[in-house]
Amino acid sequence: MKRSSPLKRTAFKRRPPKLIGVDLARRPSVTVLVRMQSVSGRIVRMVAINDADFRGAVPKTEPQRNPALLAMARGQRCLLQVPGVCHPDPATTVACHSNQSVHGKAGARKADDQYSVYGCSACHTWLDQGPAPAAEKIERFAAAHRRMVAIWQDIVAGVQPATPRERRAAEWALARVLPNV
Repeated sequence: MKRSSPLKRTAFKRRPPKLIGVDLARRPSVTVLVRMQSVSGRIVRMVAINDADFRGAVPKTEPQRNPALLAMARGQRCLLQVPGVCHPDPATTVACHSNQSVHGKAGARKADDQYSVYGCSACHTWLDQGPAPAAEKIERFAAAHRRMVAIWQDIVAGVQPATPRERRAAEWALARVLPNV
């Protein structure tokens, strides 16, 4: 089959400008946005855009990671304890991160490590891909996280045996979860 008329040419879609950072010298609430602009063919320069040109941009927060905190989950009992799902094998326990955006979850980005709990592989799968309503998952995670915070407090207080590395990791998590304590 032959086309009788050529395809119509269209312009490329414009991409929104990239958010570079926050200009703290001017004032903390003003963001600096930069757009790449070509000048005379191959040369590229950065052009500042004022806030009125691009509203709604929020700078991404830096992920809070602590490998020692995640390693503490190995061999522990499951804190999620979903009825009918949980299996008591501590060999499958891992750190399960929250799926809530208030805890730093966004797109392919995991929640921050201080919002993780010990969970067996079955409960972890239920939390991430299970058919339960979101409200039930949020409630189950919140209860497990309260137990997790209590465990970290016991580690810091010396009630529960822990290595110095585990104690520092628990202090790190408590400082971010309970900043006023």
